[in-house]
Amino acid sequence: MLTLKEFLAAKKREIWTVSSDTTLYKTLKFMAKKNIGAVPVTEKGKLVGIFSERDLVRKVTSLKQILLSMNLPIKKLMTKKVHYLSPKNTVEGCMNIMTSRRVRHLPILEKNKIIGIITIGDVVKYTIQEQKFILHKVLDSIEEGKNNLRTNIQFNLEQNVLPLLKTLAQKHPHDCYSFRLLEEQLNNISSEYYKKLISSKFNFTPTEISIIKLIKAHYREKEIAETLSISVSTVKKHKYAIRGKLGIRNKTGNIINYLNRIV
Repeated sequence: MLTLKEFLAAKKREIWTVSSDTTLYKTLKFMAKKNIGAVPVTEKGKLVGIFSERDLVRKVTSLKQILLSMNLPIKKLMTKKVHYLSPKNTVEGCMNIMTSRRVRHLPILEKNKIIGIITIGDVVKYTIQEQKFILHKVLDSIEEGKNNLRTNIQFNLEQNVLPLLKTLAQKHPHDCYSFRLLEEQLNNISSEYYKKLISSKFNFTPTEISIIKLIKAHYREKEIAETLSISVSTVKKHKYAIRGKLGIRNKTGNIINYLNRIV
C-alpha cells in the first residue's frame, strides 16, 4: 500500500499556509490565486488550525451582521481541531479518515511540521488509477488464461483427437464426407480465422458461415449440399450471396483466395 511519504514524493506540490493573523480578505485572495479549497493556519511555524470554503459558509453566517468584515483575522473563522496524518499513514487509511470524519483536506505532519496536505481529490484520483491498474492486471490474466487454454486445446487436438479421427476414417471410408467435415471443424476450434469470420463486417448468416467452412475444406457444391442436407441450387444461391457481401460477385477467381485475403 502506498504511504503518504511516497505519495508526497510523487506529488511534488508546494506547501501553502497562512498565519493566524491573516485577514479573511487576504486569505480568500490567496486561496483563489493558488486555486485551493483549504489552507493550513500556523503560528510561528506550528499548525494551529485549518480554514476551508466550508468554514466560510458555516461560520460567517453564524456571526452577527456587525462583525461580518473582510478584515477579520482568519483565526476567528478557522477550524481549530485539525485532523492530521503522519507520513507513515497510507492513502487507503487517509480515505477511511476522510469518510468517517467528513473532512476533505488533511495536513501531513512530521515532527510537528507540515510537510504536505492531501485532499479528497488526490484520494479519488489515486483510487481511480489503482482500480485501472488492477483492472488491466485482471484483463491481462484473463487473456493469458485464454491463450493457454487455446494452446492446450490445439495441442490435444493435434496429438490425440485428429490421429484417432484419421484412423476411424480409414476404417469407415463410406463416411468420408462426415469425417472430413468433423476434422475441419476440430481444426478450426482454436483458429482465429473463424472468430474473425463470425464477427466480421460482412454479416454472414450461420448457413453462409457453414458453407464458407466447407468451401475452405475444398468441398464441392454437391458435397456441401449432401453435408448440410440442402439442394445444390440452394448452395449456389448462398455462394452468390457470399460473393456479393465480399464485393466480388462480378470478379473471377477462387472464392477461398478472397476469403483468406479479406476476412
